[in-house]
Formats: sequence, structure tokens, C-alpha cells
Amino acid sequence: MKTHPFVILAVSVALLLPATLPAADAKPGRAGRGERLKSLTEKLSLTEEQQTKVKEIYAKSGPELRELRAKGRESLSDDDKKKMRELMKSQMQEIGAVLTPEQKEKMKEMRKESGGAGAARGKGKGKGAK
Repeated sequence: MKTHPFVILAVSVALLLPATLPAADAKPGRAGRGERLKSLTEKLSLTEEQQTKVKEIYAKSGPELRELRAKGRESLSDDDKKKMRELMKSQMQEIGAVLTPEQKEKMKEMRKESGGAGAARGKGKGKGAK
């Protein structure tokens, strides 16, 4: 079963939106990279091999994302925002490639259960908004 790209993007927004906030890893209550990995491991029953691969995926784009987050949400240029979206989308596509079909389905269910909170936060601020 092939996962639709929109589903991957939607899940990435839901799972990674806390990472887009300034200093998200340092704030109490915000999931850092280790917490996100732990959460995915628990919810999707990731194997050790999958955990290693996901950790490598986070590490690969981490420096660029941290640099963008350090600017602060309000200080990001349109190019910065585009770069951040591309990095997060790429990250989720790579993570999706590591998951089994059952895990991908579970991730889709997690997205539905979240009530679309990640998508609602950005409402009116997308490409078509002026």
C-alpha cells in the first residue's frame, strides 16, 4: 500500500511542529529529538534498527533546523520558512521509508486522533494566504 504524500506531510506537521518553535528542545513540555524518538518508538513499536535509522534522520537535518529555530518564529523569512518545511517534509519522507506498512497505518491513525491540531495552527498562513 502506497502512502499518499499529503498524509506524510500532515503527520510530519503533527509530529514535528514542536520542533519548529524557538529552542523547543530546551523548553519543559516540548518534545526534543530524544523525546520524539521515544514517543515514536512507544507508539509505533519501532525496532532497534528503525530507532537507529530515525535517530540518524533527525541528526542529519538537526543542525539546519536548530539554526532556523534559533532565529525565532517571528524572525523567519519566507525563504527560511520554506526551507524549514522542506527539511521537515524530507525528514518525514525518510522516516516513512523506514516504517512497515502497519506502522504507517498506525501513524495515519495517530494523525486522525490528534484532531488535526497541527494543520489548524497554520490555517490561513499557507501558500494561498496573503
